[in-house]
Amino acid sequence: MSEIFRQNSINLAVSSIAILCAYHFGFGGFLFWFGGLLVIPAVAIWFQFKFALGHFVLRLFVSTGPWLVLCFIGLYWASKTEHDGQRTMNMLFFEMPLYSVLAGIIFVTVWFLIKRLKNRR
Repeated sequence: MSEIFRQNSINLAVSSIAILCAYHFGFGGFLFWFGGLLVIPAVAIWFQFKFALGHFVLRLFVSTGPWLVLCFIGLYWASKTEHDGQRTMNMLFFEMPLYSVLAGIIFVTVWFLIKRLKNRR
């Protein structure tokens, strides 16, 4: 159990640092204008799920946790903006990865179930 906890903690730390650095250096803004915020989080969730250890729910939490924290903090921050146009753009900026996370969860769940069915045969 300690190996699973250690490996998942490392995965969470590395992915959280990578996400925060990408947003700090403006990579999120670049992806926003080219639609990458609708694709990159889903792909990252799939890779993170693939390398996480433990049962399905734990692996799903490890893969989606950093993205969900980023989105909810960003949405909370954006909701406090006073100017309507700026609030709308900021909300959209953090809603896009949230939709991608939802798509990633659906994709990973379907992929996991198909893989499990193939292994039973």
